[in-house]
Amino acid sequence: MNKLNTFKKQLLKWSINNTREYSWRYSNDPWKILLIEVIAQQTQLNRAHVYYEKFIKRYPTPREMSVATKKEILSLWSGLGYNSRALRLHESSKILTKKSFNSIYPNFDILPGVGKYTKNALLSFAYKEKVITQDTNVTRIFSRFFGIKNPENFIKENEKNILKNVQSRKFNQALMDFGSKICKAKNPLCNECIFENNCEKFFQNTKYTQPTFKGSNREIRGKVIKYLINNENIDIYSLNRILKIEEDKLNLILKKLEDEGMINIKKKKLIEISS
Repeated sequence: MNKLNTFKKQLLKWSINNTREYSWRYSNDPWKILLIEVIAQQTQLNRAHVYYEKFIKRYPTPREMSVATKKEILSLWSGLGYNSRALRLHESSKILTKKSFNSIYPNFDILPGVGKYTKNALLSFAYKEKVITQDTNVTRIFSRFFGIKNPENFIKENEKNILKNVQSRKFNQALMDFGSKICKAKNPLCNECIFENNCEKFFQNTKYTQPTFKGSNREIRGKVIKYLINNENIDIYSLNRILKIEEDKLNLILKKLEDEGMINIKKKKLIEISS
């Protein structure tokens, strides 16, 4: 239980400064949630966002889509691929024009193309239900962190405890962001991971080899600390220019150092060693 609580606490803390900003993430409109979830299937989220904006502008409610022709919908969908998704969305809009989301709640899987993941996304993001939206990102994180071969069963058996004292919406979004940014399917950024010291995968993976020191986060952390010891109140821009480090990477390292209590980042982005 302590390991689970540590996982939850660290993940939500990480998400504060690492949330991907999209308009639908602040909406509890089930139509908007359904739109983005269907569009985002098999699609990178940044690309899905572009199409979502087109669709929500043209079809702000199910009624507008229900009276559109398939040709109109497929034309707007063009370039996204998996056209059957657009047609299932069209069929869903017809159902939702006759029946509201509330009238079919919680059985959203009666809608064409809505499986367990999309159903749970609607329950969590639109109805604030305590459910976990399980996609490959989420199951991968649980599998790696807890060192388990069947994360689906683990989540099912522990869902109540996993979501205890947390908002499922924020927690699910944090999981998806972390899986996309850090705990990737290929080439996960283990040495930038907040769970590095607690992750079972990190310690048990026999294929893992110690990364080279040159250019690593450890080397950069050392350079930052060494420079700050000898120089007071330097701003982030100047430090970046002097150390010649990629801006995003430097910001990530500085944030981690600040979270660890090693440095303080003050107004005007002045940095100093913590007292």
